[in-house]
Amino acid sequence: MKQDLEKMDIEKVIKIVPPVIGVVFVLGMAAVHQDAGTTGVSILFSMMMSAAPYIIWKYIRVNKIKGMEDQFPNFLRDLVEAKKSGMTLPEALRDVSQNEYGELNTEVDKMNKQLSWGMSFDEVMIGFKERVDESNLMKRSIYIIMEAKRSGGNIISAMETVASDVTTIMELEKDRKSEMSKHAAVMYIIYFMFMAITLILSEILVPMTQIDDGGGFLMGGDGGGICIPPMQTSEEVLCSLFESFAGSFGLGAEGGAYYEGLFLSMVIVQGIFSGLVIGQIRSNSAIRGFKHSMIMMSVGMAGFILVSRYLAIEII
Repeated sequence: MKQDLEKMDIEKVIKIVPPVIGVVFVLGMAAVHQDAGTTGVSILFSMMMSAAPYIIWKYIRVNKIKGMEDQFPNFLRDLVEAKKSGMTLPEALRDVSQNEYGELNTEVDKMNKQLSWGMSFDEVMIGFKERVDESNLMKRSIYIIMEAKRSGGNIISAMETVASDVTTIMELEKDRKSEMSKHAAVMYIIYFMFMAITLILSEILVPMTQIDDGGGFLMGGDGGGICIPPMQTSEEVLCSLFESFAGSFGLGAEGGAYYEGLFLSMVIVQGIFSGLVIGQIRSNSAIRGFKHSMIMMSVGMAGFILVSRYLAIEII
């Protein structure tokens, strides 16, 4: 119960504190700069920073649960072998608690301590099921074992069957993950193609279509597009937002800030969601694609900024 409360407290803190800090940061920036573009960029950054701690915590938690699932069949098989030797279930659990189960060690040790405190085997297993409620595989397995025990069935046979089924499911999952790896590679290729297209648009095509004061086309220019006065209020907000976003990374110093900010934001958003899609198709969990999101977003941002600042192509 104490561990469950600690887990809930950590989750609540991560969900509440970063957003509060983000709101304070946005209000402070708005009060200091009083500029729509700067305020908009502050909101975007604060949203990302507010979400990042929870996403990282959830990613670590999901990986921990996955590690437990990998060792769960071994735990059940060892429990069966100990039971076959003539031990009771509590004695078997105490015996296997000396074994190595990776991420599952913490839970096995906890169950052993609960038995030493006088808790029944059923209470210990129910508590374990509640602590790993993110894993449908382990929850269903424990439920089947407990139902077999309550109904007076052959608990050893039930545990052996569950261990075999879990192993089969995990092998199928590994095969599926291996098959889906080729699709993940395709997603990376598509993302870098998208990045290349945005750079071509930003550095070559957009400068070729800028409009001068006389209504003619300029080769190069200083931004153009919707940011040419007169502008509507919505256009002013968008121009200020993307120009401020580009300026925060040192882009647009020689013109084209609006488009560079727009295309950079597209690269970032595409990288985040492409990574989440990879996690979904490979592991059936979008959160497990977080590392791919970080890789794509980091490489995309760095590549775009470096090319825009130091390898810009001038159209003569």
